[in-house]
Amino acid sequence: MANLDGHLNDMIWRHLPLRNLTVALFVWLVLTVLFAGVSMRIEYQRASEELAATGQTIHRLISQRAAQHDAHLTSLVALIKAAPELPETAIGEVFQSIIQFYPRITAIDLVRLPVEGGSTAVSLISWPNSSLKTDLSPIASAIAGQKQGEVRTYLNPAYPGRYLLGKRATADNPGLAIVVQIDPALLIEGDERPAWAGLRVSLAGETVLDLKAEGPGANDRILTQRHFSKVVDSQSQPFMVDVTRPLALSDILSGTRIGGFALASLAVLLLLLFTWQLKANARKLQQTAEEAERRAHLQEHETRLAHALRVNALGELASGIAHELTQPLTALLSQSQAALRLAASQDPDPALLPEALSANVREAKRAGAMLKRMRDYISKREQSPVLADLNQIVADIAELVRADLEKRQIILILDLATPSPKAVVDPIEMEQVLHNLIRNAADALQDVDMVEKSIRIETSLSESGAIIRVSDTGSGIEADTLPRLFEPFFTTKTDGMGLGLALCASLVERIGGHIDGRNQTSGGAIFTVTLPAVEQYLKAAQ
Repeated sequence: MANLDGHLNDMIWRHLPLRNLTVALFVWLVLTVLFAGVSMRIEYQRASEELAATGQTIHRLISQRAAQHDAHLTSLVALIKAAPELPETAIGEVFQSIIQFYPRITAIDLVRLPVEGGSTAVSLISWPNSSLKTDLSPIASAIAGQKQGEVRTYLNPAYPGRYLLGKRATADNPGLAIVVQIDPALLIEGDERPAWAGLRVSLAGETVLDLKAEGPGANDRILTQRHFSKVVDSQSQPFMVDVTRPLALSDILSGTRIGGFALASLAVLLLLLFTWQLKANARKLQQTAEEAERRAHLQEHETRLAHALRVNALGELASGIAHELTQPLTALLSQSQAALRLAASQDPDPALLPEALSANVREAKRAGAMLKRMRDYISKREQSPVLADLNQIVADIAELVRADLEKRQIILILDLATPSPKAVVDPIEMEQVLHNLIRNAADALQDVDMVEKSIRIETSLSESGAIIRVSDTGSGIEADTLPRLFEPFFTTKTDGMGLGLALCASLVERIGGHIDGRNQTSGGAIFTVTLPAVEQYLKAAQ
């Protein structure tokens, strides 16, 4: 058996990495501490509930016995009033009977109260005989001041460990009163108070009864003492009942229970960790075999995969080329048609024809530059941005779109900063961005029924860099469209491809800029292009 245990331990230590074992031991320690804390909390709560239940029981018993005292006084006063004369023998027998059945009542006296203005009281009947050794005059004088039928509790140093109840029996002068002597130690019998419970009964802050707790933990308390406090339900004996429970650590902490849990949890954790490690090793071997198999499949499908990627790239490139070249080709067509109309006119203006041909040359160069960028992209050559005048870029693109905007009856307003903001950009790419933003604004104004339609292009310079804003007086952007403005292939136009704004964002972000779109409070949409400051761009390039 010893050999088997040694073999098992050897397997565990060989198969479990030190890090995993350390984690398991830490988890075991945390679980043990949590179990100990929960166990202590449960035991502490149980002790508190037990104290509350015991306190309620003791309070109820003392309240019941206080009510019995009031009932005895009421019965004795009724007996005295019913007798035409004082039958000393009969009253003494009643006193004796009450004391015999209720040992906590140690003496009963029938007292003649002092006459009005006097101070001497006379004990007429006592049981046991001459039980009240001390002159009752001070107490009797206080009883004489009570209302008839009222019961009061009195404490007198002459009767240590006792308290007296006084009740006036007659209203004549001098009157009679019943005085009952009670031993508070017998208010609670021995089996009614657990050994762990400390009991203190007091009246107006003066202790009547003080019983100390007994048993383990009574003297070596290290935890907060639990406490129950409540006033007795009696107008004649309004005692404050305080029940306490001193607690030692041993009262709420079971070493046997915690030790058993610690051993059991350690065994379970080690077994789980060992099983998990075996499964992890098996998974690792399986993953290694699957990886080798995947590598073999990758080599087999490498040619077909490369072909598929080329086909996919060709499709995306064709879409981009078509979208990029649409604008310069449209401008070439428009300028060529204008040149033909000019040449066919009866009185052509010689200065206009070179201007139209120059525009065609410019757009042809622009289309060639686009194709060059496509070739650069295919060959993975990086673009070379230059320091450009943003006002000039805006002016060039404004000249290109002005004829189309006039045809649509849209006013183009340029609000250009002085001096002109500069930024390190690709001028053709910036023209493409602005053209897309202007075209979108014009499309948005197409169906708007208003007298004056306008598009504003504004340039400015801030601490963060150069800013270009393109705004319109249209109806704005729908709320559900705003989050998807720059998402590729998302469009709200029936004939749109969803590439315009996505391309704008790509071109701007490539040079470290940012573009966003929102609705203006005055109406219409506004797109803001923020370009990095020249110094910031040069520093990033270094």
